[in-house]
Amino acid sequence: MFAIDLLGAALTLITLTFLGLSGLLLSRLLLGRRAEEDPLAYAIAALLAMTTLATLLGTGLGAMGLLRIEIGLLLLAAITVFLLRKVRGDGDPWGALRAAGRRTWGRLKEHPALALLALHAAAAEGLRGLLRPPLTWDGLMYHMPIVATWLQEGRISAVFGMRPLSFYGFMPAGGSVWVWWWLAPSHSELYANLAFFPQAALLALAVGGVARELGARRFWPCASFLTLLLPTVIRWTATQYVDILVGAGIAAGVFFALRWLRDEPRWSDALLVGAGLGLACGAKVLGLAYALGLAPLAVLLARGSWKRRLPQVAVAVLLCALAGGYFYVRNLSLGVGPLAAGCDPIDAGVKIAPSIPRINTVAYLWRDMLGKGWLLDSFLGVTSPGSLELGIGPQFLLLLPALLLPLGFAGRRRAALLVWSQVALQLFVWVTVPYASSGHIFANIRYLIGAFGLAFAGVVAWAERKGMPETWLTGITLALVIQDLLMLHSEMPRQVRLTLAVVDVAAVALALSPGLRAWLRHRARALATAAVLLALLGAPFLSRFRMQDRARAFLREFTTHKVATQHFARAWRWLDVNGGDGTVAAVSNPVNYFVYPAMGLHLERRATYVNINRKNARNAAAYLACDPRVDPDPQAWLENLLQEDVRWLWVSRFPQIGFPPENDWAKARPDLFQVRYEDTTNVVYEFLPWQRRRAGGG
Repeated sequence: MFAIDLLGAALTLITLTFLGLSGLLLSRLLLGRRAEEDPLAYAIAALLAMTTLATLLGTGLGAMGLLRIEIGLLLLAAITVFLLRKVRGDGDPWGALRAAGRRTWGRLKEHPALALLALHAAAAEGLRGLLRPPLTWDGLMYHMPIVATWLQEGRISAVFGMRPLSFYGFMPAGGSVWVWWWLAPSHSELYANLAFFPQAALLALAVGGVARELGARRFWPCASFLTLLLPTVIRWTATQYVDILVGAGIAAGVFFALRWLRDEPRWSDALLVGAGLGLACGAKVLGLAYALGLAPLAVLLARGSWKRRLPQVAVAVLLCALAGGYFYVRNLSLGVGPLAAGCDPIDAGVKIAPSIPRINTVAYLWRDMLGKGWLLDSFLGVTSPGSLELGIGPQFLLLLPALLLPLGFAGRRRAALLVWSQVALQLFVWVTVPYASSGHIFANIRYLIGAFGLAFAGVVAWAERKGMPETWLTGITLALVIQDLLMLHSEMPRQVRLTLAVVDVAAVALALSPGLRAWLRHRARALATAAVLLALLGAPFLSRFRMQDRARAFLREFTTHKVATQHFARAWRWLDVNGGDGTVAAVSNPVNYFVYPAMGLHLERRATYVNINRKNARNAAAYLACDPRVDPDPQAWLENLLQEDVRWLWVSRFPQIGFPPENDWAKARPDLFQVRYEDTTNVVYEFLPWQRRRAGGG
């Protein structure tokens, strides 16, 4: 296992390197020499191009049933080499990167306190994500099982299961395509919690870019830092939720749309608008709503010759469709409609899309929300039982001027109107579409990440245009960022605290010793190489620690809001120790929330739902309201277990609820099922025909 984990870490590093290089080179090719003149635009374009290319490549391979890392890495390397040759023909391929590095360092030196706070927050959350398994409800419920199933099957599919996966398996999953690149090289979940840190950087930079386009020529980094360190941003970054990706795609789309609205439209800006909106559409249905509001308004606000703009709009729409349309088209082909509305338990029976406002939304329950104080508390970031900080904090009141943006930007009215429209649209959608009852409103704040970022961009630009003194602007920004971290209530593991303690000691030692600083400067390249090698060599030890700590983490910890994994963690631990690579048939009562952890740290086992009916359709759309638990037939279920090559049957329940009927069926057939593990909420059976088939070579 040591060699496998070491190889997995090396392949992950190689894959991420090629992804980064391809993004840098593609953006350099798109922007040309302007990449060196505008490092901020270059950085935003590079992160956006990297994510778009990975999504297009992964989706294409997955649709063809060729989703394997060796194919993906080979194609990625070939694309990178091709791009390098193209850029070399236009001059120095790395000049823009060096310019961006110098400009970034200069900007960080202008805001040292903010930069240090951002580094601390990102490092702490990233380190915790590295040391812990995925620990969020939606991450375990559908984000991780979807991408892990794709990885095991080598194709993109509407992953089948009982509710709720029977609905979420049809959701847009561009974010899962991106996460696949972080799982596939190591064939494990080791690096899954780090996947969206690049998109968090994209979000922050794009927000800063929008602030600059609105007139914040000097203090646009304040908008970036304010956005990145929002509790609802920094906490969700180390999860598999796709809201960071949606917000980043929309913010980047707005940034390049503002550039495209200038007098001389450029192809590069139009293409990058299409890429950003495509990523948002392909990651979440809400992203589709946001993009459908942004794109037409950007076209309506354009001025000048349409002879030049119209082809650019057409190609941008095509790129948006390629980057974000696959899952909607797939759903149409599977017969569930583009939004799979008929599979949603809340809107069961709806063929295309539900009415607005939906039931149990803020608009539907506004009296109750105001009476209980939930509406205000969700923005204030009041911590509810069983959750960590998910809101914004008291500074949300400072975002209210963004609702009047077009009135405060004389000379940039069109730009301000475009930004304002997206803030207003996202607020409208947030009020009328997402389910908000039973405390869900607290977690739903994440749906507004893009709106918050754009609002910060507008407010910072307005403050600079109004001549707010530098000390006040930077001082308020610093105070708000510190306020964010104080309210975040990061329940950091002791390993993270110890690591930060060592970093603190090293920082003090460097501050006190000029000789030590000089020694490090003279050996910087060698020390960097040694650090990379040590990180690679540490991967097997990280894997061993994660395996030993996995059950404890599922029993006691959570990342954003409390999950019910403590009821099932002991069964998962038994499978980790004894399950090998045998397929697990998983079923729980009342619904199958947490199938993924049964797959194991290295995704060595399939974990799937096995039909209980003779129809045995593996497409949930074949059943009324996409609910496959109909027409129970114990004999058909046994035949389906054989067909799926199942070794382990794991039945589970929530406390105070009985086990699903599969438990009684298994107990009634001791000739076929042997209990291997049992506690109050779990039973793991071995399906004996699996052993007999292996022994007989069949």
